Amino acid sequence: MKIAYILPKLKDSGIIRIPFWLSKRFSPSNDIKIFYFGETKPGEKSLEFEVPVEKISFTNFCHDLNNYDIVHSHGIQPDVYVLLNKSKIHAIKLTTIHGYHLEELRYYKGIIFSFIFGKLWDFACQKFDVSVCISKTMERYYKNKGFTNTRVIYNGIIQPNINDSTCLTDTSRKSNEIWISTVSILNRRKGVEQIIKLLTLNERFHLTAIGGSGKDISRLQRIAERLGVASRCIFTGYKENPWKIAINSDVFIFPSRSEGFGLALIEAASLEIPIICSDIPTFREIFAEDEVTFFQLDNIHDLNEKLLKTDEIRAKKKKAKLKVQKEFDLESMCLNYYRLYLGVLR
Repeated sequence: MKIAYILPKLKDSGIIRIPFWLSKRFSPSNDIKIFYFGETKPGEKSLEFEVPVEKISFTNFCHDLNNYDIVHSHGIQPDVYVLLNKSKIHAIKLTTIHGYHLEELRYYKGIIFSFIFGKLWDFACQKFDVSVCISKTMERYYKNKGFTNTRVIYNGIIQPNINDSTCLTDTSRKSNEIWISTVSILNRRKGVEQIIKLLTLNERFHLTAIGGSGKDISRLQRIAERLGVASRCIFTGYKENPWKIAINSDVFIFPSRSEGFGLALIEAASLEIPIICSDIPTFREIFAEDEVTFFQLDNIHDLNEKLLKTDEIRAKKKKAKLKVQKEFDLESMCLNYYRLYLGVLR
């Protein structure tokens, strides 16, 4: 089988890790190649693919794509590129939808940009032979928008390696402190300001936020300073393996306002870190009440009450790990994609 993946760039991120793992799993028994548009910025990590990669131009059609049986794109730029060149690409065309387009672009670029380009993105994905949704909740959402080409394949993970993990804090950490961790890109969609507001209710709470761009870290630092809790917030920036830090926290809080799946949430569960997450449909599909603790979005007092029940939160972590092992492992994801590829080729 010959498979071409089209990506926006090779930057280490949730959207790129899926084709990275698929290409790693399917080669060398299949002919795999990665096509991408943009370079990774200085200071950001690129994933080291084990298959050939080629940079292409959005404004020029890459004829090499017609040497492949399947073209599988990820992200707005690749999806629109496939739409614009639909008549030229003779291969079966697939995309994986990683989130809710209008909401994702609204938090990232604003309402006007979201309205225009979110609709274009939706239109592009409707024209693929198959649009893979990463949750049943997401599939229902897109079917309600008129999509007739959807399939559901859950994301899968490899449990993060935490050997020789570093300490979250120094030896001055007090026994009554509750250390909270979160791992994400820290933009507005991730809702991390809710955790910062939480710190104003209890001096025992401390936050370590891992990941994020300089712009988003600065935004959150300003909020922390304004609320007088900056001394209890640590912003580490990007870490190649954030779990070496997060594993030492008392609780992992994932307060997203919108999420296609939530790889970090699954990874935290695989490490048996006690979890509190926002009560949104995607997370309700992934986990049950006896696996993680849910809180109401923007209800800081509800979040505070949930966090104080530490024994109850910890009691759920083993069931959460079992759920991940049963339903969200990497091999299952890769097998489901391979079956899909074979099916569409037939």
